[in-house]
Amino acid sequence: MSRPSLLLRCARCVPAVVTLLAVGTGMIWPAPISGAGARLIAGQNGAAAADRMQQKLEAIVRFGAIPRLETQSTVIEEGEVNAYLEHQLRAEIPPGISTPTLRILANNRLSATATLDLTAMAASRPPGDGFDPLRLLTGSLPARVTGRLVTENGSGRFVLESAELGGIPLPRAVVSQLVSRYSVSADEPTGIDLDAPFDLPSAIREIRVEPGQVTVLQ
Repeated sequence: MSRPSLLLRCARCVPAVVTLLAVGTGMIWPAPISGAGARLIAGQNGAAAADRMQQKLEAIVRFGAIPRLETQSTVIEEGEVNAYLEHQLRAEIPPGISTPTLRILANNRLSATATLDLTAMAASRPPGDGFDPLRLLTGSLPARVTGRLVTENGSGRFVLESAELGGIPLPRAVVSQLVSRYSVSADEPTGIDLDAPFDLPSAIREIRVEPGQVTVLQ
């Protein structure tokens, strides 16, 4: 089964500094656990959360494949999204992007962070026409993007609020250029237009964003 295009869209925006990160997938334990035991537990909890995410995505795709009168709602937690990025979508994230993390905030707002290896990113991209600001920078820098996800009637739009690289704010025009250049794929041969609306897959009508979770309505 191919992964839903909406999630891949988010993953491919990370290199362009448009997707935020964090893995809040651990359980609450009665006492701190350190060392190798802590790493093993974190990995197990992350894998379980990724499996739950996979099952929910499969259920969303199955439901959307057949026209029907009834509706379905699926709650996806922030930790499940981040675990899925870590355990299932790692191969889909372009070179130079590490530790992508998504925060699901209030008022339909999302915040994403990642560490960008700018040298690796520049080396992985063929020379292109026009000015590419990332080619002027080297080393690894943290990136953060915040915006609102607006969805209704089967379509969505990401409204950028702020973006920064290494703590320095990026102008919207630069962010749009980076997103377009670094999100090129077989599904998006010309890259993602940051300002363009997009169709929601699998008969999704709306995605409601609440602190720590989203609800997918079909």
